[in-house]
Amino acid sequence: MKSQKALYYLGCFVLGTVFVLAGFWLQNFGFDIIRDMRQMERVPQVSVHHVIPGEVSMQGVAAKGKETLFSRYSNTPCLYHRYLKQREEKDSDGDSRWVTVEEGSESTDFFLVENTGKILVELNRGGVSPDLETDHRSEKGNYRYTEWRIEEGEEVFAFAMAVKKEKGFSLRFDKSGSYSPVLSNADALENRSGLGTNGVLASMASVALLCFGCLSLCFALRIHRVLVFLSIVSTLSSLAMIYSGLSMMKADLKDGYARLDRLEKSALSEVTDLVDVRVDWKTLPSHVVSLNENDRSRIMGIREDFVASVERTEAIRNRFPERLLAPLWGIEPRPSLLADGELMLDEAMIAKTPMKSWIFLLCAAVALLMMCFGSLFGFRRIKTKRYVENIPTSPSAGLTYGPAEIKGIVECDQGRILKGPLSGEKCVFYRYKITERRGSGKKAKTVVILDKKHFVPFQCRDSDGVISIEPEGAEFTADFKVQKRRGRQTHYEWHIAPSTAIYALGSAVVDKEKGDRLIISDGDNDGFPFLVSDETETEVMLRQGRKGLLGISFAQNGTVFLGLVLFAALGSFAATDFLLSALISPMFLGLSMFVLMFNDLVFLRNRVKRAWANIEVSLQKRADLIPRLENIVKGYLSHEKVSLEALTGLRTAVVGKNSYSPTDVDLAMQQETILTNRLFALREDSPELKGDSAMDEFMDRLTRMENEVALMRKGYNDGIERYHATKQRIPEVFLAKFFSFQDAEFLKFSKEIRKVPSLTFDESVSKEVNSVEAPVTQGEPVPDSVSSSSSVYVLKDEQVMGPYTVDQLKIFVENGDFLQDDQACFDGKNWVTVGEVPGFVE
Repeated sequence: MKSQKALYYLGCFVLGTVFVLAGFWLQNFGFDIIRDMRQMERVPQVSVHHVIPGEVSMQGVAAKGKETLFSRYSNTPCLYHRYLKQREEKDSDGDSRWVTVEEGSESTDFFLVENTGKILVELNRGGVSPDLETDHRSEKGNYRYTEWRIEEGEEVFAFAMAVKKEKGFSLRFDKSGSYSPVLSNADALENRSGLGTNGVLASMASVALLCFGCLSLCFALRIHRVLVFLSIVSTLSSLAMIYSGLSMMKADLKDGYARLDRLEKSALSEVTDLVDVRVDWKTLPSHVVSLNENDRSRIMGIREDFVASVERTEAIRNRFPERLLAPLWGIEPRPSLLADGELMLDEAMIAKTPMKSWIFLLCAAVALLMMCFGSLFGFRRIKTKRYVENIPTSPSAGLTYGPAEIKGIVECDQGRILKGPLSGEKCVFYRYKITERRGSGKKAKTVVILDKKHFVPFQCRDSDGVISIEPEGAEFTADFKVQKRRGRQTHYEWHIAPSTAIYALGSAVVDKEKGDRLIISDGDNDGFPFLVSDETETEVMLRQGRKGLLGISFAQNGTVFLGLVLFAALGSFAATDFLLSALISPMFLGLSMFVLMFNDLVFLRNRVKRAWANIEVSLQKRADLIPRLENIVKGYLSHEKVSLEALTGLRTAVVGKNSYSPTDVDLAMQQETILTNRLFALREDSPELKGDSAMDEFMDRLTRMENEVALMRKGYNDGIERYHATKQRIPEVFLAKFFSFQDAEFLKFSKEIRKVPSLTFDESVSKEVNSVEAPVTQGEPVPDSVSSSSSVYVLKDEQVMGPYTVDQLKIFVENGDFLQDDQACFDGKNWVTVGEVPGFVE
């Protein structure tokens, strides 16, 4: 078992490390894609007549160059084609898949034509893989044939490097520069949108890897606190996005201004070849009036494209926070080249390139689902984990009404015990599961054909005594015990056997059958968890914590995803968007802190309210007994002034009220105690009353109601104490004041538990009792009924505890409840150390 856990933690550590490293790599990869998109964004679309050496963005129609190609399968005339031949193959399960038999491409140089001229596209030199729509697909026999083509007259977009030749210019994709080569059927905006979308999706995947990597590392390091986990995730994801965003911003600005320097040199070279003046971009229009139409048009086009590039680059630099950081990186602004009164051209404006609507809606829907279901599941499990962590363990002698946590070993009635269906061992709970392997090959799958659970009521014994557990509604966790294969079926069994150490979290409620004790059950505490496990408290807490952190991880990822896709829908894809997205994780952390603290306050307040409501219900039951109580008092205690005054006080405090104050409860219980003490004394002194069935039934009801309030009082006061302590902590004190969480008042009355009278009203059970254990003192013999070696009493802290079996004693010593040096009596006569008890040491 220990080796399995060690392997589990090691696997989590390795997986977490790989995920974190992959997350950082993917974040950089995503930002590289965004940079490619920003490079395209900086370059305005130009016409052929205005081309100068450098990066160009151009849209036009493909026209024949020197030769025409014919596609491989359809024999269609084209200028470029890529072909793919696939063969359909089937595996042993009948599933088909397409296997590549042949693929390749063929290209030739062609012209890109638009309304100002044409330019040669040197596709034969390579450097780009055209992104084209499918033009042909056919199937013949077991083969499928697919083609992608550029045909004459087809609209294409090119983002390439313009190179000056002896005659004119050509577009090259193999030249280095501030661009990523593109040749596509889609236009510039669609290509930019696609790059931006891919970059955002890569960033989303990066955030997910970082988050789940941190989750795995937290599992490996046994970190269970949600705020610690969220702090780690927020820090890592924020640092990754901020670092990548700032790096992209710096590289983007430097690359943009370096391109402007190159572009200005090329533009000046082209303009000075046409006009023999010192070029001033602002006044240039006045110097070209005398030129012929062709030269004037080219010079003005070059100026417009250069001015548009400057304005676009400056617009990016003037964004926030670029305008603050650019001076730190030594990037100085360029003055505007627009003449006085000249309006900015449309080419200078950067068009938004939002994510496609269907992609946005799909991503947003997935993000919202992750947020909702992750938060609901995660916070519920975290809430349970905090209960396990914060509710103190109650000894059986100190159990109070309300939420409770107990530890001990399992005991059960032999007449109600179960047997494991596979192991045949005695148990109080088992889970039996059957799976069956169906199909073969890739179609093989494992199907669960049976998964059932059975349990019976049992007891939990600790060093102070025994607590009954009614397991209906409990969430059980048990170690795996047995596995057997029977043909294609595999049978599994988990169970909890007698003498097993268990941990239980649930609600301590009044036993409805006996009425004089508390038991652990599902209770009525508005969804308070009910857990029974053979794991330690720490393991239970870690298990709940892991489930909670998994849910919180999905919620946190969903929140960041939603922020990223919202920014992508706006279409700017600026570094600022990613920097703002990096702030979402800390915001989610702050919101989570608020939710957890607020929920703690609400739970503690509602715990007090529920306990008080139960006390009020118990008081209202007394109103039905007042007339009968009056008859008894008038008949038997009419001469006692104190009893009559107590009856009047009880009537005043209970009858005719829908709600009560703590003062009312204290008064009612004081008056009731006076009356009931006299009634018990009267019943003992009056033989005719002991046989009166009406009196018996009345006393039974009265005692049960007395015990209800007595058992609830300590739970109510404990709840108030914890509620007040939490309210006074920082920062909960500010939340409590802002949301007006009011203080509650303690109950002051003190009441012992009475044994509920039996129907025979034997004198031996009508007395008040203070303990359910039979004490044994040193030197006194133990009765014969407990003198066997299997019944051992232990002297601890001046109290005698037991009896226990030797197996139970071993578990208590192992858990640290007893020491081997503690005194123990096993034969009713002699006291020895626990380690000397026969059978304790094998």
